[in-house]
Amino acid sequence: MIKISMGYRFLKKLTRVEDAIALVSKKLMIKLGIEEISFDESLGRVLAEDIISNFDEPLIDKSALEGYAIRGADILLASQYSPVRLEVIGEVRIGEIPTMKGAQGKAVKIATGAALPDGFDTVVPVEYVKVLNDEIEILKSFPIGDNVIKRGEDFREGQIMLRKGKIINPFDISMLSLLRKIRVKVLEKLRIAIIPTGSEIIEPSEAGDAYKTVNTNSYTLYALCKEPWMEPHRLEIVKDDLEALTRIIKSSIENHHALIITGGTSVGELDLVPEAVQKAGKVDLMIRGVGIQPGRATGVAVVNGKPVFMLSGFPVACVTGFIAVVRPLLYKIVNALEPPRPVVKAVLKSKVSSSLGVAKYVRVKVKKIGEKLFAEPVRVTGSSALSSLTESNGFLVIPPESEGFDSNSEVEVILYSSIQEQG
Repeated sequence: MIKISMGYRFLKKLTRVEDAIALVSKKLMIKLGIEEISFDESLGRVLAEDIISNFDEPLIDKSALEGYAIRGADILLASQYSPVRLEVIGEVRIGEIPTMKGAQGKAVKIATGAALPDGFDTVVPVEYVKVLNDEIEILKSFPIGDNVIKRGEDFREGQIMLRKGKIINPFDISMLSLLRKIRVKVLEKLRIAIIPTGSEIIEPSEAGDAYKTVNTNSYTLYALCKEPWMEPHRLEIVKDDLEALTRIIKSSIENHHALIITGGTSVGELDLVPEAVQKAGKVDLMIRGVGIQPGRATGVAVVNGKPVFMLSGFPVACVTGFIAVVRPLLYKIVNALEPPRPVVKAVLKSKVSSSLGVAKYVRVKVKKIGEKLFAEPVRVTGSSALSSLTESNGFLVIPPESEGFDSNSEVEVILYSSIQEQG
């Protein structure tokens, strides 16, 4: 077993985020099942097969615009002062099979997307044509093949259109319909157990006093995991009891692909989660303490080949741990690329500091004033201040090799909600 531990209170050693992700990835042994579902119900699911075209698209040459199909060789010398006159022998609308054939001195009126008749190789836009009863005059030369969508120009037979591991988006649905891929293979949903811990925790519906803490974390994590390819399960609060905690972790490992536990991750008398995790199965890796702030108490273990994430009980630290460590690893489990988050550049309104070796997530409120964006830090300290997440709309991440940013610096902010505009 690989064991990477630290005394959180004394900050002896923290594991870098990228190292934690790499170490855990190597130890995971999760084999997800495959489901076959209707393509129009596959939005947001993880593709479990390569989608390969079995035909050229388009299957025929088509007109790229409204105009006249001609032989390009007939108009090589056409100009405004020396127009070329051609006989119009018919018309082709979109969806029709053309019956006429191209010949020298002939033209066919054609709609955008209509099939190009045999013998024609060029389309002249309607604005460069003068109509004279059954003839047209062309006032400009065009290269042979101009304004024609060639067979296979979009894609070819045998081409991979969608790759295994892709999270299906609305444009992929369109492609599946074009390919007539009525049934598509996707990975089964990633089952995630969310376990809140602590004798002081109560549900929002329960009566409590000032000494109790409302369970917010499991609801936040449930919402963060509510993706079409995930199936989060919010479990009941587990009190500070080692046997009960071990039992629920063990059963959850058997029935889920990943566990997220909140609370009880620091080093202290009632920090039972790491001990319970070690008793719950075969532990191949245990990391305690990750180089992020807030959220340095974040831990992750690999038990029976599955990840068990141990997040802080403090709301902001819990969210930071999820964003920095949990989210990337969930994507790695399904071999999918984590989508980029929206990033904007803004002018920092006040100085922010950090410690070397730690990636600090600063909550900021980005506002647009005039033509510029400004970022105002919101409660730089305090991992339990939940309102700092609702008041802010983004994170400014201070990298581990930096001690912070000065006021008026231009910084990059990761947005998670919209920007207010002020006059």
